[in-house]
Amino acid sequence: MAEHEAGLCGTCKWVRIVKSRRGSVFYRCLRAETEPQFVKYPPLPVLRCPGYDRRDPGDDAPAEPERDGDEG
Repeated sequence: MAEHEAGLCGTCKWVRIVKSRRGSVFYRCLRAETEPQFVKYPPLPVLRCPGYDRRDPGDDAPAEPERDGDEG
C-alpha cells in the first residue's frame, strides 16, 4: 500500500508499519496502546484523526519485523 493510500496514517509519527511474511502491510497506531479512543489497526484510509501528528519529512515510518500469520 502506498503511503498516500493510508491517508493520515501514511505521514503520522504515531504509526508503525507492520509487514507480514505474506506481503500484507498493516498500519498500527501507537496511540492505541495508551489511549482507548484510538483503534490499533484503523480502517484505511484515515481522513480525520484527533491524534494525528505529522512525522518530520526526513524520518521514515519505522517498520516492525515480519511476523507469521494474518494481522489486523
